[in-house]
Amino acid sequence: MKSATLPMTNTKESIKMIKQVRTKSNSFSTVKYDKDGNILTPSRIKELAKARRKDSSGEKWVKITTQFYGTCCVCNSRILIGAPVLWNKKSKQTKHGKCP
Repeated sequence: MKSATLPMTNTKESIKMIKQVRTKSNSFSTVKYDKDGNILTPSRIKELAKARRKDSSGEKWVKITTQFYGTCCVCNSRILIGAPVLWNKKSKQTKHGKCP
């Protein structure tokens, strides 16, 4: 099997090398490799994309000013109206700006 290395045309993080490989039927096939040298199959690319999305959707706290009374999820004390707090969009929890 002969192979020819092509320059990187894809800027994705996971793909580090693309090779054209001659198959048994004497035609060329494009094979993509990750940074560790593993072949990237379509299912593996989907799996990596899913893991990347999962990492980016982690705990995001947004700074807001309250419009209602509430309770801090860290110290369980009362949150007053108009107080600056951190709000987690995913879990719908609020906490004081000073709470860890």
